[in-house]
Amino acid sequence: MGRPTVLLATSRFADFARESAIGYGLPNARIVVVEHPLGGVAEPLIAARAAAAVDAVIQLLSRPSR
Repeated sequence: MGRPTVLLATSRFADFARESAIGYGLPNARIVVVEHPLGGVAEPLIAARAAAAVDAVIQLLSRPSR
């Protein structure tokens, strides 16, 4: 059961996140991908990327776990 969780990964690490989830026995892990990079980027751009991801996070947290 556990707690509903969403992993946030940047586009550069999306494949790694999916492969790692599968490797840990979590093939249905909820993963949301945002544009890379996050470091060294102006705060307003980070806020825009986060805002763009909110709906996907809510949708994934709202679906029943498998």
